[in-house]
Amino acid sequence: MHGKGRLSDLPFFETVQEILSHYSCPSSCPAICCKLADINLDEKDLDLLMQASKYQTDKIESCDEEGVSHYKISIPCPYLELGRCSVYEWRPTLCRMFPFNICDVPDVLLLFPCDMGASIFKDYVEYSDNILKQSIPAKTIDAFEQSHCSFGIRQNKCLSIPMLVLKINNLLPFKEYLKLRLK
Repeated sequence: MHGKGRLSDLPFFETVQEILSHYSCPSSCPAICCKLADINLDEKDLDLLMQASKYQTDKIESCDEEGVSHYKISIPCPYLELGRCSVYEWRPTLCRMFPFNICDVPDVLLLFPCDMGASIFKDYVEYSDNILKQSIPAKTIDAFEQSHCSFGIRQNKCLSIPMLVLKINNLLPFKEYLKLRLK
């Protein structure tokens, strides 16, 4: 978990939600996000899941890490049914952020190289080139593209998945760029 507060109360959550409103998972999405890592929940996430589906709440564990109490769903997510989330409208905050994820570095988010993450990255490169007039280094683009191509294979073999590190401050103007681009 991220400190004692709710993840959805952190300043970047709304920005991430606005960015994600411009994207969607392709219909061929293999739901890798539900198979990558344990999903941390807070009390409100747990309450929402209990409203949605009481039959799987026995799969949610109570945890205490470094004095912070929270809940956890171990992978694969028990709410994944036929390759789709059966509680999508009530999904936990971390799921609502995917393919973005928090990390231990302050003011930074990670971007997973799934298909949606690749679409976001493509637009971010365009934004950086055209608006910021600062090209993303070719080695960063190549590394992300290689990570995207091997994403499913690496996940199936339980290998680490290289992700793109994005500064939260850079996401604020990117969010505005996406809004203006769609007008």
